[in-house]
Amino acid sequence: MVPGTEEADGLNGGSSHKGGDQPGASVGRGVLHGAFAVLEELARLEEAGLTQLAMATGLPKATTHRLLGRLADLGVVHREDGGRYRMGARMFRWGQRWAPAQVLSTAAVRPLQGLAGTGCSAVIVVRDGGDVIVVAGIVDPTVDEVFRLRPGVVLPAASAAEVVLAAWESASAVRPDPGRSRPEGHSTAEWARRVDGARDRGVAFDFEGALPPLACVAAPVRAPTGALVAAAAVVVHGTGRLPLLADAVRDTAARISVNLARVPGSGRALSLLTER
Repeated sequence: MVPGTEEADGLNGGSSHKGGDQPGASVGRGVLHGAFAVLEELARLEEAGLTQLAMATGLPKATTHRLLGRLADLGVVHREDGGRYRMGARMFRWGQRWAPAQVLSTAAVRPLQGLAGTGCSAVIVVRDGGDVIVVAGIVDPTVDEVFRLRPGVVLPAASAAEVVLAAWESASAVRPDPGRSRPEGHSTAEWARRVDGARDRGVAFDFEGALPPLACVAAPVRAPTGALVAAAAVVVHGTGRLPLLADAVRDTAARISVNLARVPGSGRALSLLTER
């Protein structure tokens, strides 16, 4: 059961009064939690049916059906003729207005074009809580067949991009804790070695660890203030070319960092990525 959704069945009315809450506040929070749980799973699955979404979220099927109906009425999700659901146009419009993504996409478009010209997928990613998500990129069709690196997708845990973000986040911390962002399945010592190695080299490698048979190399992107805000990365088939791409990725990340200073309003937008 998704936390906070126990009362989501009360979508058509009713209230719950706990502590200092106003009547109906708990029900309202339950509905929001349930709606966002459904949307998260739909974003992950891209297309799904009612039963699949109910099972993935842990919500009752009747609750999931009511939530999907309301979200469809609002244009947030789209219901296809066969009863399958996809993200709706309204979600797309909202997503395009996220300020950090707009700024990073503007600064990265030309550098990523040059990097993608080497025959790989080139992306820029940011941290979103415990996830690392793609903001923008240029995708190679052969890579896309294995893993779709579209904007908004969450990268698998322990990717090279996540190592980069962890390395420079801990380097800028007053009290570094290399285990703070340690992905599940990695020991503290193992994760610390990857983070320290990335910091020493200026890039992080992932030799088919997170995305087999794909491999990745990533480098840090900085705001004009010097703060870490993102990572630039390439994803290729196999591991043979990866060391040869390291310098190109470092250069691309540096060019994006320089470009960020030229984008109007970048300081305020990028501050959303540095607030902890």
